[in-house]
Amino acid sequence: MIVTKIAFATSSQLPSLTDDDRLVIQYLQNQGVQVEPLVWDSSPQRRRDFAGIVIRSCWDYHLKPQQFLHWLGQTVEQGIPLWNSARVVAWNLDKDYLRYLGEKGVPIPPTVWLEKNAKADLPAILGDQGWDNAVVKPTISATAFQTWITSPAQASSDQPKLEQMLARSGVMVQRFVEEIQTRGEWSFIFFLKKYSHAVLKRAKPGDFRVQNDFGGYLDVISPSASLIEQCQGIVDLIEEQLLFARVDGIEIDGKFQLMELELIEPLLFLGRDPMAPQRFSEAILSVLEQ
Repeated sequence: MIVTKIAFATSSQLPSLTDDDRLVIQYLQNQGVQVEPLVWDSSPQRRRDFAGIVIRSCWDYHLKPQQFLHWLGQTVEQGIPLWNSARVVAWNLDKDYLRYLGEKGVPIPPTVWLEKNAKADLPAILGDQGWDNAVVKPTISATAFQTWITSPAQASSDQPKLEQMLARSGVMVQRFVEEIQTRGEWSFIFFLKKYSHAVLKRAKPGDFRVQNDFGGYLDVISPSASLIEQCQGIVDLIEEQLLFARVDGIEIDGKFQLMELELIEPLLFLGRDPMAPQRFSEAILSVLEQ
């Protein structure tokens, strides 16, 4: 059997990949595809060994975004296929993409967008918008990095924190969606734009962050056909091929409100559906054959 070698790109903190991603390796090996971990900011010479690179647990890209974009560009110049593509990843790296999707009719939380080095008055923003609570986060972030809640009572004391963030990057100030605490946040997983499976993430009592890093947990519940259809519509707005996509959002009165469209390095919750590792493997085999 002729063996094709591909890489799963990861970070230096996860040199052996995640437990989730390792679920697909045996299936691919049975199909003649060998998978090796590749720390994305390691020696560039290693990339030449692979027929393609699947971007997986590069969970530190938001800490050095320009270096990550340079890595994408170098990989493309070397003629090594990337999934998702460098163009898709570069577009998805800054959460300003949510503004684009909102203009396309996708429901997103009301958001005030602040450019890097902008002069902004946090109390005035909350007052003008009439928000009781708001979430503040960098436009380039992951895993709730530098994400915090403010209110009219706190905004003045939070102003220096906002100014420090604006000195480093763009910032989004978003109306806090209370349903994330009461109903949880959905993650819908798609392979080659076809729905695979979903999970419902919940925050621990008193928190709003659903990531397990902060005590979040998964609820075993099946989504409605309507929610799947709404998320399919979001994925279909992206014209380019997507090996994988994770659509994160909240159900409000039967309508899906998008929080994130994750196209770079999302956890795919492959262990939550017994067929999901095979579906992801088959999607990888499909793009390899193109």
